[in-house]
Amino acid sequence: MSGHQSASGSRAFLAAIRTRKVLQEVAGLVRGPQRVLPLLGKAGADKLRMKFGSRDIYSYTETKQDTGEALRMLIRWIKRAQRHDGGIAAYYSLLTGYSESYPEVTGYIIPTLYDFGHVTDDREAWGMAERATAWLLSLQMPYGAFPAGLYRGGSQPSVFNTGQILQGLVRAYTESNSSDVLRGAIAAGEWLANAQQADGTWSGPNAYQGVPHTYYTMVSWALIGLSKISNSSFAIVAEKNLSWVLKQVKPSGWIDHINLTGHPTYLHFIAYVIQGLLECGILSNREDLIRAASKPAWVLLRKFEMNRRLLGSYEEDFRGGLHFSCLTGNAQMSCIWLRLFERTNDPRYLNAAIKMNELLKQKLPVRGGSGILGGVSGSYPIWGAYQPFRYISWGAKFFADALMLEQRLSGSFETSRCAS
Repeated sequence: MSGHQSASGSRAFLAAIRTRKVLQEVAGLVRGPQRVLPLLGKAGADKLRMKFGSRDIYSYTETKQDTGEALRMLIRWIKRAQRHDGGIAAYYSLLTGYSESYPEVTGYIIPTLYDFGHVTDDREAWGMAERATAWLLSLQMPYGAFPAGLYRGGSQPSVFNTGQILQGLVRAYTESNSSDVLRGAIAAGEWLANAQQADGTWSGPNAYQGVPHTYYTMVSWALIGLSKISNSSFAIVAEKNLSWVLKQVKPSGWIDHINLTGHPTYLHFIAYVIQGLLECGILSNREDLIRAASKPAWVLLRKFEMNRRLLGSYEEDFRGGLHFSCLTGNAQMSCIWLRLFERTNDPRYLNAAIKMNELLKQKLPVRGGSGILGGVSGSYPIWGAYQPFRYISWGAKFFADALMLEQRLSGSFETSRCAS
C-alpha cells in the first residue's frame, strides 16, 4: 500500500471512530432524557455569551468571582468525579453522564489533591489522593507499565499514561514514604527507560498512533521527579528525550512533531510540550530548556494580550487555527506564565496569567447538577472541537493548579512591592 493510500485509510478509520462515538453519545442522551434541558441550556448560554459578551481584555482585570471560592468549586467537582474504585472519571458528558475512571488523569490529579490539602488543610483531599494511588497500583502491569485509555480492563500498555501516573506516584511517595509506592514508581520508570528508542523518543505500539511526540516532555518531567526521590539514573532517560525535543523548537517558537494525525493541533497539546520543557528545566536547573519553553510561551502571551483570547488550536508557526477556546490549554498556559514569573520576576507573565484566570472563572458554571457545577468544559463554546459537550477532569485539575499558583505568587508579589 502506498503512503497516500495508508494516510487515506487512517483518516477513514479515525472518521469511523468519531462517527461511532457520536452515535454512542446520542444513544446515551436517549437513555438519559433528563440531560436534555441542561444540554440545551448550556448551548444557549454559550451562544448568547459569544454574541453579547465583552470584547475588551481589560474586562478580565476586574475580579467577578473570588479565587478561593472558584478553587473550592473545582475541587468539589473533582471530588464528585471520583468513582467507587478510587479513580477519577475522565469527564461528565451532557449526553451520557460520567465516564469510567481514567488512569492517566487520575495520576496527575494526585499532586493537585495534595496541594489543595496542604493549602486548605482539607483531609478529604488527602484521602482521595491515597485512594487514587491505591487504585492505580492495582492496575500496574507485571513489567511496570500502565494501561492505555479509560479503565475497561484493557491490557495495552501506554507510554504517556505511564508517565502521567508516574507523576502521581512520585508525589504520593513524597507524602507517604510508602515503600510499595516507591517500588511501583521505579518499576514504571524502568519500563519507560526500556521502551525508549535510541534517539530519545518513544514510538511504536505503546505510543499514541505509533509515532514520536514532543508533548512526551511530560513523561520526561515525571522521570526527572523519579530520579530525585530514588537516587537513580532516570534523569538520563529524560535528558535523551529532551535533547530530541530541543531540536524540534523553531525560531518562531513553534515546536514540531506534536503529531496528532486526524486532529488539529490543540492548544492543550502545545501547552503540554511547553509545560514539560519548563518544569524539566526548573527541576534540573537547565536554562536551555527554560529558554526553549519561554519562546512559545511568549508568542502565546502576546496573542492573548492582542486578541483577548487564545485559539483552541494552531497551525504551524502559530499561523491561525480553529476559532474556539480550549479551556484546558488556557489553564495550562496560565500555569506556565506563573511559573515563568516565578523564575524571571517579569510581571508581564503574572499580569497575563491573572487575566487568563479571570477569563476562566467567568466560564465556570455556578449552578447545575453534579458533573456541571464548577466544571471546566472541554471547549468554549460547549460544541467546540475539543471534547465537545463534556466537562473534563483534566481541565479542572489544570485550572485548580493555576489558581493555587496565583494565590501563592500574587501574595509574594504584593509583599515584595510593599517592602521595596
